Amino acid sequence: MHDFIGTIFHVFRRAIPFALAGLAVGAALLIVLARKGRRDGKPLSVGRAAAVLLLLCYLGGLTAITLMDRTGNGMQIYQPFPFLAFWEAWNSFTLQVWLNPLLNIAMFVPLGLLLPLAAKPFRRWYRMLAAGVGTSFIIEAAQYILGRGQADVDDLICNTLGAMLGYCLCMLFVCLADKRWKAAGTYAVLPGLSIIVLTGVFLAYHIQPYGNLADAPIYAADTKGVEWVLACPLSEEPGPSGVYWIEPFTIESCDAFAVDFLGQQGAEIHFGTPDVNYYDNSTFYSDHRTYNLIVHHNDRSYEYTDYRVDSDLRYSNKGGTITEEALRAALKNLGVDIPDAARFAAVDEERGEYAFRAECVIEDSALTTGELTCRIAEGDILYKVDNALSVSALYGDATVISSQEAYDRLRAGRFSWRDVPMFHYLKPHQVRVTACELEYMTDSKGFRQPVYVFTLSDDNDEELRGGNGWTTFVPALSGR
Repeated sequence: MHDFIGTIFHVFRRAIPFALAGLAVGAALLIVLARKGRRDGKPLSVGRAAAVLLLLCYLGGLTAITLMDRTGNGMQIYQPFPFLAFWEAWNSFTLQVWLNPLLNIAMFVPLGLLLPLAAKPFRRWYRMLAAGVGTSFIIEAAQYILGRGQADVDDLICNTLGAMLGYCLCMLFVCLADKRWKAAGTYAVLPGLSIIVLTGVFLAYHIQPYGNLADAPIYAADTKGVEWVLACPLSEEPGPSGVYWIEPFTIESCDAFAVDFLGQQGAEIHFGTPDVNYYDNSTFYSDHRTYNLIVHHNDRSYEYTDYRVDSDLRYSNKGGTITEEALRAALKNLGVDIPDAARFAAVDEERGEYAFRAECVIEDSALTTGELTCRIAEGDILYKVDNALSVSALYGDATVISSQEAYDRLRAGRFSWRDVPMFHYLKPHQVRVTACELEYMTDSKGFRQPVYVFTLSDDNDEELRGGNGWTTFVPALSGR
């Protein structure tokens, strides 16, 4: 089972006591309603009684999931940008990220199904809409006030959509039972459109030739009033064309790689146990005594730690020293081959940090890029490898925009969406562009796409970054 789905099941299991508490409240309420119905000569129907019980059971569970089962440090956090969750899911295109908006929709479907059955006034669409918006707003406001989770406008949108989908399904079944065919067709519109839109999104993704960049621009930063100072050369000519490819790991090939890699270290993987955890684009292997291996599927990078090396050595700030030849030999014993284009670097000899680096070296239609970093313990013991160094083949001659056009997009605020909130918060008055480099990032389908990485310096550098600047990127493929 996907471990994120397992986490969801765990959350729902923890909500069971609260759902049972809601059920108990519902039973008490039914006793009151039944007595009132007998006095008024309007006995409570079995169907309505069941709807009331299920509704209160659901509300109890909903309270637990949205408020009681949330961690928080008391900070009042909110996300004000509508549809950000959908764009983030589109950019990443992983099960875990897509489940965020989809589960928020599904979570409120029972409200729309049960409330009209429990209380007939809510069979009017505008009352059900008000109930959906109101319930979601109360939850988001409580999360903000209590500092539990994050108040998110997308949650409000998704919850309301879920409530109305449930309402439409409920009324569709009611109309079909009453043989009101025309009304039934009306209530089928929203569920039908939702299915068509979702199917269209997934088809569009699978039809497009390349994947999406997880941190690609979603909404533009407000750059009005910012003075841009260009301190590096740019070109009007298009950048070198090309998208590169190396076959991503599947779960099966990732397992095979891990078995082979760890087998060379004399370690064994125990599948079907907590030693192996599967996520969207990565797999964790660890017996917590001998090894720890994290493999990222799309770019085939991995992080390996040898737990057999004493923890006092691993956590020490003083490391060992090693020559390039000795490190190459040690890596070869691990089954790690270093590409010819990679260059050796002593990152921090005192702490025992060394690396092999290649900065977008293109030779013979192959792209070598990335960095392999190592940690050496005292006694010249290699105990940690973080390998994000890859060699990929030319896949297609996609058109790349010029660095000048990328700079124009940067000035318009169309850079990585992860950097936009901080940009808005700091409100820099002047931004200096000190460097612009064409680099490659792995997209959601495993392709290496070109991006322009800008090094920026603003009036907050000295206070926040010790005088250092920061970087962001603009996608370089034409039409992106």
